[in-house]
Amino acid sequence: MLIKIEVTPNPAARRFLLPRQLPLDSPLAFDRSSERRPRFADRLFNIGGVTDLLFAREFISVTRDACAAPWSDLQFDVVGEITEALAEGEDSELDHWTVDEAPADGPIEQQIAELLRTRIAPRVARDGGNITLLGYRDGVATVQLQGACGGCPSALMTLKRGVETTLKHYIPELQRVEAALEFNSYKPFWRTMLEARGAKFRNG
Repeated sequence: MLIKIEVTPNPAARRFLLPRQLPLDSPLAFDRSSERRPRFADRLFNIGGVTDLLFAREFISVTRDACAAPWSDLQFDVVGEITEALAEGEDSELDHWTVDEAPADGPIEQQIAELLRTRIAPRVARDGGNITLLGYRDGVATVQLQGACGGCPSALMTLKRGVETTLKHYIPELQRVEAALEFNSYKPFWRTMLEARGAKFRNG
């Protein structure tokens, strides 16, 4: 089985292109705190350093801990486990898993959800991520970034310049888009990269 490995904008994540499609209608995201996980996910979480997974129809995004082994070593373990899981048919189990999404009750929520699904999610998927609507209230849409986009240093730029701009173009009522995660959680990624280039930061 040929599994292609792609670098993503998130240095902590890789996108593994699959030799066959997974039986999914919508992407599935899991982390180590997920109470219920398919065997396929458990297999990958058995690899030391793997923290988050996103299963999409044509790829799996794998995110590693900053203290884990480098991707040059870790990616071979991931490819090996994916290959074995596909050979043993563990991907068929994914057909029974569903995605928990907030119901899009109102017309604006429905329009946002549709735009995310048809116009934005395919672009985000090329970088190994996914985006879903969590809610809309008083002109503010709250979304969840998953996969490689969940902890990407450029997530804020993607959210504001890409997602928010696109949605505002079609929905005048929309004022802004926010992510469910605090962007301060991305600080270790960009701070580490800048410090590696000689940047100095004051404490506090």
